[in-house]
Amino acid sequence: MSKKSVIGVFDDENRVVSAIKKLKENKVKINDVYGPFASHDILSLVTKPTRLPHLAFIFGAVAAILTFLFVYYTSVINYPLSYGGKPTFSFPPMVVIIYLITILGTATLTVFAFIGRTAMYPGKKAKMPGIGAMDDKFFVVIDQKNTVADVESLMRNSGAIEIRHEEF
Repeated sequence: MSKKSVIGVFDDENRVVSAIKKLKENKVKINDVYGPFASHDILSLVTKPTRLPHLAFIFGAVAAILTFLFVYYTSVINYPLSYGGKPTFSFPPMVVIIYLITILGTATLTVFAFIGRTAMYPGKKAKMPGIGAMDDKFFVVIDQKNTVADVESLMRNSGAIEIRHEEF
């Protein structure tokens, strides 16, 4: 579903950073910023804190517990082997298996959680605000219903070379 948006086009990273700062000072909600390269300044201004590390920790703990239970079940309950007088349950050999499967499970589940949260599934068509977003221009997209009256003047004073009102 497309929404009416105000799109500011910039040709310099420093102008985009100053525009984002001015817009944030005036409590304007920025939907997204598109650009030809990743900029740490822009990312720090636009992104929200994520809870993905907390989710990865939970995935790791669950993977470790389930792996321990599986290894315990297979070596002690389901198919116990008694050879050479060794105990049926010996924890040290299990540590490596638990460690490796915990890493594998955590990484896999975290990637799937990230893909699900950002809706970046395979085959999804990319939405670009205009020609030049991958070449040499920066685009600041703002939802039109959440804007204040002077958004255009704020962007023009920050150095926007073009301001458009489009469905995006």
